[in-house]
Amino acid sequence: MDSTHDRATVDPWQESLERSLARRGRSRQGSTGREAGRRRRTRRSTEQRLRKRILTAKTVPALALAAAILASALTGGGPDASPPAARADAGRAATAQPRAKPRLQAATWRRCPLAIAPTGYINPLASAIVNPERIGQGVDYAGVGKLVAIGAGRVTRLATDGSGWPGTFIQYQLSSGADAGCSVYYAEGVVPADGLRVGDAVSAGEPIATIIPSYPTGIELGWGAGVGTKAYAKVAGQWNPTDDEDNIASAAGQSFSALIAALGGPPGKVEGGKSGTETSSSP
Repeated sequence: MDSTHDRATVDPWQESLERSLARRGRSRQGSTGREAGRRRRTRRSTEQRLRKRILTAKTVPALALAAAILASALTGGGPDASPPAARADAGRAATAQPRAKPRLQAATWRRCPLAIAPTGYINPLASAIVNPERIGQGVDYAGVGKLVAIGAGRVTRLATDGSGWPGTFIQYQLSSGADAGCSVYYAEGVVPADGLRVGDAVSAGEPIATIIPSYPTGIELGWGAGVGTKAYAKVAGQWNPTDDEDNIASAAGQSFSALIAALGGPPGKVEGGKSGTETSSSP
């Protein structure tokens, strides 16, 4: 056989193509095998991760519950006690319940000595020029100037509108002297001192109000009851509207007039007789 002729009849390009195709076929088979291996490994890894997640989902709540029971036991609640989170929720729920509003205690009237003892006190009319008028629940005056505190005390009432009086009502409670605990009021044609407020502490001689000149009803000073805007004479049963019409001087009004006189001020006038002593303790 002539081998030279055989080689000459074989197409070198065809032979090269066949060899290349054979190599690529082997490469595809190897690649397919490697890809299958990677897929198997990926599935195994995914399955392992899923098993871990399932285990975690099951064990974490169990561990949390065990921790809550242990904490409750350590705090003395025992294994049957509510876990801290439940107790906290219950506490918040209890806090959220509306609280009952504290009841405001009404001011109560009590008897005062109404002593005529000037020690430690100052004439409330020392900074005013006044003309004394009748004694009723308190003492009426007309004039100009300022009214000062008789003694040390604290402002307990200040009403410039709707006071029940024909004008303003200012009251303070004495904290010193023979009449400590008793209240004093200045009413009708007066203007409160600048900045005066309920709760303010005042000292003897401190300005409380300014008299309004030529006010139709003048002004009235007297012992207060410490109940609303009522005078002591009214609450003590010493005065009523008929007494007012008849210009009857109440016992509390006479006491306050006598104290002003003892302090160097002008006393009031008894125009229609005098009332007796206290007859009732009900407002």
